[in-house]
Amino acid sequence: MKRVCIFAHWDKDNFVDDYVIYYLKSLKKVCEKIIFVSDCSELKNKDILNDIADFFIIENHREYDFGSYKRGFLLAQEQNLAYDEILFVNDSCYGPFFELEPIFKKMESKKCDFWGLTRNNYGLKKDVQTPPEWLPHIQSYFLVFKKNVCDSKVFLDFIKNIQHEETKDEIINKYEIGLSRLLISAGFKPAVYVNKYSHTVNCLGSKWERLIRWYKFPFLKTSIPKNGIQPIGEIKNWKPVIESVSDYPTELITKNADR
Repeated sequence: MKRVCIFAHWDKDNFVDDYVIYYLKSLKKVCEKIIFVSDCSELKNKDILNDIADFFIIENHREYDFGSYKRGFLLAQEQNLAYDEILFVNDSCYGPFFELEPIFKKMESKKCDFWGLTRNNYGLKKDVQTPPEWLPHIQSYFLVFKKNVCDSKVFLDFIKNIQHEETKDEIINKYEIGLSRLLISAGFKPAVYVNKYSHTVNCLGSKWERLIRWYKFPFLKTSIPKNGIQPIGEIKNWKPVIESVSDYPTELITKNADR
């Protein structure tokens, strides 16, 4: 399978962190080309990417991850890159704690047109009293699209119409939730790697330890070590959990979270 990965990056210090380099090197094992798109005005250590990324786009576009996905996808089209699958991946996760190739092998056996690692069955809550709306969607930190999707007019039109949105809620509703539902309505079939906790609102936050321990889930959201507390309570045990199942260098997480 020929794969092109579009990697969305942003850093408050205009810096490519070591955990990002580790992630990119792991992606390089399963992807032929990597297009690195940074929503920064400059990158102070861009040279560190020279042997990893095949293409770079560095500009402060203020369209967040989906704006980076858009720019990377259009570049892949302009360059006439050959591929069977295109990945949309962002830097909001630490990892992978396990090899990615077995995940792709498993997902190749599924009859689907696009897939992700996890699904969230709910939209955003309008207020505290109102339950969230039932809006199943593949979460956008790691998405894989087969060529028939990428070649479709519905997908291309969606990509070209990505623009700056004022709030995170608008981004989630219009692009993360919107993309899954648009493709499904167009007849494309989705799939997920771990579907066990789709009934849980954002399982990446509330079920992170079970995902890693029980399902060899490869990632931990960066917000967990950075924030230190989730709605489920203290989560300061992330380090021993990861070290008990993986050889991943957890100092990369500590270093980034501290910065």
